[in-house]
This record gives sequence, C-alpha cells and structure tokens, in this order.
Amino acid sequence: MSDRCYSCLREIKRRGYCTKCKKSLFNGINIKPLNFDKTEFYEVKTQMTERMSISGVQDKISLTFGDSKTLTPTDKNGRYILKPIPRSHDSATRLEDIAANEHLCMQLSQQVFKIPTAYNGLIEFSDGELAYITKRFDYVVNEETKQVQKLDQEDFASIVGHTKDTHGDNYKYDSSYEEIADNIKRVVAASVPALEDFYIRVVFNYLIGNGDAHLKNFSLTRGVGREDYSLTPNYDVLYSKYHIKEDSDMALELFKNTETTAFGAMGYYTLEDFETFAEVLGIKKRRLNKIFQNILQTQNIVHDMTESSFLSQNAKDSFNDNFEKRVKECLCYSISGYKFIGITQPTIDKYL
Repeated sequence: MSDRCYSCLREIKRRGYCTKCKKSLFNGINIKPLNFDKTEFYEVKTQMTERMSISGVQDKISLTFGDSKTLTPTDKNGRYILKPIPRSHDSATRLEDIAANEHLCMQLSQQVFKIPTAYNGLIEFSDGELAYITKRFDYVVNEETKQVQKLDQEDFASIVGHTKDTHGDNYKYDSSYEEIADNIKRVVAASVPALEDFYIRVVFNYLIGNGDAHLKNFSLTRGVGREDYSLTPNYDVLYSKYHIKEDSDMALELFKNTETTAFGAMGYYTLEDFETFAEVLGIKKRRLNKIFQNILQTQNIVHDMTESSFLSQNAKDSFNDNFEKRVKECLCYSISGYKFIGITQPTIDKYL
C-alpha cells in the first residue's frame, strides 16, 4: 500500500517525503518526526514569545537542525516555521483541518498555478499528529563566503506606510491590490513579469477563498549583493472561508477608486473586474488569455490534488465546490446581453 508525500502529495512507497521534496525542503536529509508533541510546542512557544521575531497571530515557532536529522525549536536564526493545528481560536471553526488546508493551498500555488512559493509540507509531532512546516526563504547561503545570510525583506504594509498608529487596527486591510501594483511598478526593476506574477496570485487567492491575503502577506526581497527588489515566494495561503464563514471574498479591494458596472450590479468581482484589473496592471491581451487558459485547464488537477490531500472529506468537498463556483460563477461570469464583451471570452468558451 502506498503513502502520500508529506510535501508534494504524490504517491510514495513509505510514509514521509519523496526524494525531490527531501532535497528542496530538508536539504536532502532523511528527516525524523519532531521529538516533542503539541503540548510541549505550547510550552516552548510560551518561553520564546518575547524573543522570537516571526510576525503574525497564528501559533508558530521557529525551528533549526539540532543534529543531522532532528529539527529543534530556536529563538534566533531559525530555518523553518512550524504551525500546529490550533488548540482554539476566537472566531475560526473546524480547526482540525487548518494545517492540511494551508499545506494544500501552498502546494496548489506551487505545482498547479506555478507561482514561486515557499517550500512547505506536513511533519509529524512525536505522537504522530501532523503540523504544517515551511522553509524560510529569507535565509540563503552566500556562494562566495559559504555563510548563511538573511535577505532584506519588506512587506507591503511597510512599503505603503500603513501601521496601527497611522491607519488603526485594520491597517493591513485598509488598501487595495491596485495600490500594491503601483508600488511594484515603482520599486521593482523587472516590473512587467512581477505584475503578471502578482495578478495570478490575486486571482489564485480569490479562487481558493482566501479572504486574508492582506498587505503583510505580500513582500519584496533583495538578494545578496543586489540593489534590485523582487516579489518574495508566496506564503501564508489558506482557504480561510472554510474556517471563518463571514470572511470577506478578498482581503483588499481590487481597485483604489474604480467600480465596474458589473460589480455595481452583482456586488462581487466577476470577469469585467479581473479584465479591468489586468488592464490597470498593464497585462497584454495575449498574456491575459494565456493566464485564463492555464487557470481553466487546472480544474481537474485541483480536484485530484484536493482529494489526495490530508484534509477531511468534508473539507475536500467544500474546497472543490468553492473552487468550481469561483471559477464559473465569479472569475468567468459576465452578464448576458450586457455591453461588456470580455477579451478572454473566446478562451473561456473554449476551455470552460
């Protein structure tokens, strides 16, 4: 009987990780389960809370290699971030699926939507319970000195100048994806491919029901010895609507000031909005049609990967239903007889 790789979800002969994922996620090491359980995780987290620099509100700790095959908690220079299934949450439900949910979404981001994505997987606690683990992308080995260096990284809350002091408690959400795009144009030298990458990320988050893709979940980084910035790999991606029913469709507005006629009629984003957004970002018609073609050809792959994931069956059904609905009734929907004629409509008619 075969198992599934804890990272890429492909079938393997024994429980753990395939050779390719061991190399990318753990530098080729035959990793062992963690030598502590979730109870001990929270004890460690309590001890490290004031010393750790990992941002965000989800329960997490930093890990590094203690010996050749064991990851251990650390309060500095950690190479991995560990997120368990939470014990409790003020507003989220069905917590038992959170770790598998983030893992699936990140794998879809990387494998199916071809978005540069932080290496990630699931890992066993000492009692066998699975937790989510991701490799930090802000530490690299300098090829000249062979020393580990931390990359410069800045999230878009900082780039656009939003803080609690300036914009209140809702500062991460008080913006738009167009504002992020404006700053990509301003800061990133290779802005044309970066904007296309960003567009795909926004659409991906919409299709999977991630209502928490806020300013701090997009960042720029600068390589060792370089002056130019680029988008960081994708991170913190989750089908949030499964856990928080009242979560918004998108964390930010698409536009700074624009409202399409379709949005005014429907009250949610549809084809006209995403075509208009592509135009704002400067994405050419040919490239936009290619993006839509690629997305529409993913539906069966997304379904199959979801069924291979470690989600509960209820979560799998919900994810697939949501994805199909978002593709057909939102992203690709336009009002019959309405004056807007989508430039991607021939592609939609062919592949949907």
